Amino acid sequence: MIVRALIAFIASTLALPATAQSDLPATQWARQTVTSDGPSSVSVTVYRDPWRSGDNGMILKYLRGYALITEQRTISLPAGEVDLRFEGVAGGIIPQSAIVTGLPNGVMEKNRDAALLSPSALLNGHIGRSVSIRRTSAATGRVTEYDAQIRTDASGGVIVQTAEGFEALRCTGLNEAIIYPAIPDGLSAKPTLSVKSRVSVPTRATVTLSYLATGFDWQANYVATVSADGQSMNLFSWVTLANGDETSFVNAQTQAVAGQPNKGRDSIVRAIGNAISLRCWPQATTSDISVKRFERARAESRFSGRVLASPAAMMEAQSDVVTVSGAKRVQAQQEELGDLKLYRIPVPVTVASQSQKQIAMFEKGAIPFEQIHEAEIYAKSYVESNTLAKTLRFQNKKRDGLGLALPAGKLVAFKKMSGEKLLLGEGGLDDKAIGEEVEVTIGQSPLVRYQLKSVAEVDNDSKSHADMELKITNASRSDAQVEILLFHQDDHKLKSFSRKIGRKNGKHFWKVVIPANSERVLRYRVVRR
Repeated sequence: MIVRALIAFIASTLALPATAQSDLPATQWARQTVTSDGPSSVSVTVYRDPWRSGDNGMILKYLRGYALITEQRTISLPAGEVDLRFEGVAGGIIPQSAIVTGLPNGVMEKNRDAALLSPSALLNGHIGRSVSIRRTSAATGRVTEYDAQIRTDASGGVIVQTAEGFEALRCTGLNEAIIYPAIPDGLSAKPTLSVKSRVSVPTRATVTLSYLATGFDWQANYVATVSADGQSMNLFSWVTLANGDETSFVNAQTQAVAGQPNKGRDSIVRAIGNAISLRCWPQATTSDISVKRFERARAESRFSGRVLASPAAMMEAQSDVVTVSGAKRVQAQQEELGDLKLYRIPVPVTVASQSQKQIAMFEKGAIPFEQIHEAEIYAKSYVESNTLAKTLRFQNKKRDGLGLALPAGKLVAFKKMSGEKLLLGEGGLDDKAIGEEVEVTIGQSPLVRYQLKSVAEVDNDSKSHADMELKITNASRSDAQVEILLFHQDDHKLKSFSRKIGRKNGKHFWKVVIPANSERVLRYRVVRR
């Protein structure tokens, strides 16, 4: 009777019927943890580094693009408050971007679990707790184990307490290892996002998790093969995806987006596993150890064992690992995405961790082009000599064999010579729309050079000018098409040109064809206004 009266009093205080409180199942208030090991299906859409130009290739150690990842997971949920752990998400997940749908009662709270399983996390999780120390004698091979307690963290020398007192780990000169009884709660071997929800009745739900993640990038890679006569070229292109994350996405529906959607920088602290720092302080108790063994033990006292390597280190170690998908002529398909272009890979592919993948994009042949030798020169340099840049120029038009959007990326040019392909050079291009002119500088020409010098100069109060001579020499065995842009200070002007001069991009422009083993000279005057 007293218990019933107390329940009625509490219910009335909370303005709830007594039966509503007493009839609630206990499971509805019990908090349970449910772990989803991985997705049943996944989609990965990669966006380029918005601050990288086409001339600059991807920096594999530091990928600054990002990806939109959408996962579907089927999960059995008990009734009550549930901590739902999504294991195996991208390590570079931006937690505030995560959207979870499909839970019966929605999401109460989101957390990115930053404690990854690592040597340091494992040790720190056992501070003050019992472990076993296993020592192996290098001389006899004898193995002994004894109980100990961890007394310090992994950041600056590990102190353990045994029945004989306190000692620094790995300072005996013997091979030592810590044997842990269990993995501490809250540690995960894979990056994890957890959400809290409340479930009314047990259910099996298909949940969709979408989020942005850093550590991805992509670019187009073009291979241009110039014909033997030098009049046309074949252009083959790849979509090159790079995943610098520690998580792989198996059989993913994969897309790449060209263009620059507005997105700010994201400052996130990646969940990584740290190493243990060990330090030894030589004392009299080490006198029974030979000097040689002690020095070896001290040299090995700082080590970098880890469970999960950082993305940068893994990408550096595997930067030459490229997966190529193109043997069956699978090609990325271009689609419209508002003002952007989306390149969809028509079959599921694996976007593996710390690696690159290439998918064929298109191939076009017999594209006419020009090879230009060009430079932009300050008009009043007193003595200057340099080589001219080699640039391939072609039109992105259907009538010229192209006429499709060209995403930014790198281009490598070859030329067929005696049945072989020889490297001409490489360069980069930014996004090019249909109808635009495309120019790719592939290097400098050692055989086509310019020399600029002052041949006369007058400088007094009434007038001031300099007579300049620009000489272009072509030491090659073929004609060279040369284009020179001249720029000058705002208080100067150019006049008295010895040859016909045009204008381009607001600058004086000299265009000339120089025959093989010949030279051409342009004279002009620079006048102060």
